[in-house]
Amino acid sequence: MVDIRWDAHSCVPLTADYDLASLKRHRDAGFDYVSINVGMDMTPLSDIVSMLASFREQIARSPDFIAARSIEDVRVAARQGKLAVGFDLEGSVPLLANPSTLALYAELGVRQVLLAYNRANEAAGGCYEVGAPLTALGEAFVRACEEAGIVVDCSHMNEETVMRIMEVARKPLVFSHSNARVLNGNLRNITDDMIEACAGLDGVIGVNGIGAFLPGGEAEADAMIQVIDYLAARVGTRHIGVGLDYVYDPELDYLPEGEDPAYWFPPEFGYGEGFFKTLGFVTPEAAGALGARLAERGYGGDDIAAIMGGNFLRVAEQCWSRR
Repeated sequence: MVDIRWDAHSCVPLTADYDLASLKRHRDAGFDYVSINVGMDMTPLSDIVSMLASFREQIARSPDFIAARSIEDVRVAARQGKLAVGFDLEGSVPLLANPSTLALYAELGVRQVLLAYNRANEAAGGCYEVGAPLTALGEAFVRACEEAGIVVDCSHMNEETVMRIMEVARKPLVFSHSNARVLNGNLRNITDDMIEACAGLDGVIGVNGIGAFLPGGEAEADAMIQVIDYLAARVGTRHIGVGLDYVYDPELDYLPEGEDPAYWFPPEFGYGEGFFKTLGFVTPEAAGALGARLAERGYGGDDIAAIMGGNFLRVAEQCWSRR
């Protein structure tokens, strides 16, 4: 059996004309699968549709990529030295308050959805608005995700919303790109209660490579390992993965016209004037070498294989098939 290397979330500029050839860096770094963002709560639906059309076409034409329609596609990519690519949505505004849209997004290659991006919407509460709850619509979205074969992602949301999602869910959940708040107090990171609830549903926490969310505030692979060590001690290696949140070519990405960066990326939580353009990121190359660093720290081969991809693969095997 081939070990699968899995990055549960990274980003490209949210524009349909972006060249996905840059993702070859993920493949060359040893990853077999990456999920890339195709929209957030503030992204116009027309832009999301254009990106999905463009990115699907680029993947179909590329000799380096495979569209991740199923787990077998990921395994084929690993055997052939290619990169399987899936899509994710960061926020439920693009769902148009209609749970039935999730089945359509699943057909288009969306494999993972979180319900609110940093701020509250009509379905859920974002991490920077403490106390905003999961609504009845949000509960319907959770059930519709599970029926459509989409993983429910709890990153970017507040504790009240997340803990309610954990009560509603019938399948494992993930934090695709979140770190431990005890090691870095940014509200984008997750509490011990959130960590333990995720593990209780046999879910996975993807360790994030953005410096602002790592111990010490620096984008270093050793800081990611500190998070891995903490999670391993808290809930075991079965519930740890990589969700790098690397942003390709951030100078090409812009918020939609009229959006206030300080609203979505509050300066008091470490975002510079140019929001994510000023953040530091652990690179795909550095993340790809995490396995070797973990071995040096005494982690066993099975644990390393689980952290580097096997755990997220397990969740996908349970969640991607339709009910």
